[in-house]
Amino acid sequence: MLHPILYWFLITLEVFFVFTFACYMISLIHSTFMGSPYVPIKRRKIKEILKQSGLKKNQKFIDIGCGDGRVVEEAVLSFGAIGYGVDINPIILLKAKLNAKFKKINNIKYIKQNIFDTDLTKYNMIFLFLMPDLIKKISNKLEKSLKNGSTVVSHGFKIEYLTKYLQKKVYDVSFPSYIYKL
Repeated sequence: MLHPILYWFLITLEVFFVFTFACYMISLIHSTFMGSPYVPIKRRKIKEILKQSGLKKNQKFIDIGCGDGRVVEEAVLSFGAIGYGVDINPIILLKAKLNAKFKKINNIKYIKQNIFDTDLTKYNMIFLFLMPDLIKKISNKLEKSLKNGSTVVSHGFKIEYLTKYLQKKVYDVSFPSYIYKL
């Protein structure tokens, strides 16, 4: 027979676990309905994409729809960029913030915001891994925000209106990446 305090502790722990798991799953479903599901990219693949994109030290880098922040972390840690991540999902964004804090990464700022409300004009490189429908919806904003010399990296899907700026395509078994230079 369990001690009553231990019994209530285990029940509380179980309720906490179920509640946390439910919140996490609801946040994933929310992200999917907002336009793009959370699909993490393998870290070694991220490094190769960023290398191919020509990311340089002290460039302002933003990942719109950043998820757990792994792309922004790689941009900062491996390339010395100043990183920004934007996502609408508060739970996955909390994970990104905690990872950065735990790893003591100072050049990253995460923002909970709808990507349609994000000012993209101040960045040298914009990274996105969004579904085609969401890319179409954000295309107008991207076009107005881009300046000469900026780079857009779209992992997974082409950005049709930027085709004339396509510099290279980085192939992968799962998803290619499209690198556009203006």
